[in-house]
Amino acid sequence: METPGVWTRVRAFARGERDAETLYAYRRAGAQVHPLLDAAERRRFDLTLSGKSPFAVPRHVGLELACAWNAFTLQTLGDRMLEADEAADPGTAGFVPPVTFDQVQGYYTEVGRWLGYASQAEHDAGFDLPAGTLPARLPDWSPVEPCPRPHLDAMIAALDALRLHAEAAMHALEQGTPEADRSKLARLRGLFAEALSAANYVSGMYRPGASVALHEQIEEHAKRAIEGLYRVGQFISYPALLTEGGRAGAPRATGVKAPFHRTALPGEPGFDPWAMTDPGSVASLRNDPNAGRVIDEMWALDPDPAASLALWDEIRRAVETGGAVVARDERGEPLGFYFCTPYCAIYEAKRPLVIGDTPVRRGQHFTFERAAEGVRIGYPFKREIVVGNFRRGAAIDYCDPDQPPPHDE
Repeated sequence: METPGVWTRVRAFARGERDAETLYAYRRAGAQVHPLLDAAERRRFDLTLSGKSPFAVPRHVGLELACAWNAFTLQTLGDRMLEADEAADPGTAGFVPPVTFDQVQGYYTEVGRWLGYASQAEHDAGFDLPAGTLPARLPDWSPVEPCPRPHLDAMIAALDALRLHAEAAMHALEQGTPEADRSKLARLRGLFAEALSAANYVSGMYRPGASVALHEQIEEHAKRAIEGLYRVGQFISYPALLTEGGRAGAPRATGVKAPFHRTALPGEPGFDPWAMTDPGSVASLRNDPNAGRVIDEMWALDPDPAASLALWDEIRRAVETGGAVVARDERGEPLGFYFCTPYCAIYEAKRPLVIGDTPVRRGQHFTFERAAEGVRIGYPFKREIVVGNFRRGAAIDYCDPDQPPPHDE
């Protein structure tokens, strides 16, 4: 996308449109979904060639495919909406109406999360999603009536792309299903036929330049059809979802290494208050009485230590499976620790990740902040994955529970 010129900016400002630079960045980042989905489907195809029923693929393979499908659907919707706006209003290319901006951003920000899940499932046979994550729903539609005409054009284009992909995936699944699983296949066929019928119905109704009244009717049918294909695509990707739902904790595949052991909580054997601190810096920090004090306060004032350790263990798991490494500077030296408690090391994602609810792109640096700063005067306890550009030598923060965070003073 070329940088918009002066007159383009003037026209966009006069119409109240928003700069779409961020959306185009999301679009570029999410383009990786296409090779990722192709690779995942090839892996399943190889399994079916070896005699494995699509209804019995390992859980991590099914999760990878379902998450990749979700990322593909959301990326397709976002891409088609940007393309439709460009075609409808080339005079403000690079800018979009606020309703379009919000809708596309809602799609694209979810793409990163699903890509991270798919990548983790690909590389970690023990990976699982939180219970209830699948089958997922689409982000809410923008609350505007009537739907802008380019939105409807984009919905139809996205619906066609999703339908073609789902039809191909369903055909491959049918070809690979053994006779013993035909009863399960029948249920999936019924769900797919229902979603396909809704998509075909919309295509039959749609005509470019339809009247406002017809436009609104087509819009409602299109939304339901897209939602239906999004849902059934997850079942086609991982048919076991039909019977097991989105539950976590399925039995681990034969040959998978021993279960991952979580970090010990306070009061449990092996508890270490410095467990989350950068290993290369923990010795010097232990000798700093102020650092020791705020680490103790961090544990004492955390309203949910188990939630904090769950986030930390996700980082540990990413490192263990090769998804993240300690970040290094241009000289190859570790960047050290983040300036706030728990003085965690700074990491680099080697593949797309999701830590908690935070997507981390491949190559991004991230760390963990867990701080009681200002808690005693009413500020909330902070527990978050921090993504950004970090530098060595930042001044240490002792995260005083009796003082507000610096940015709120």
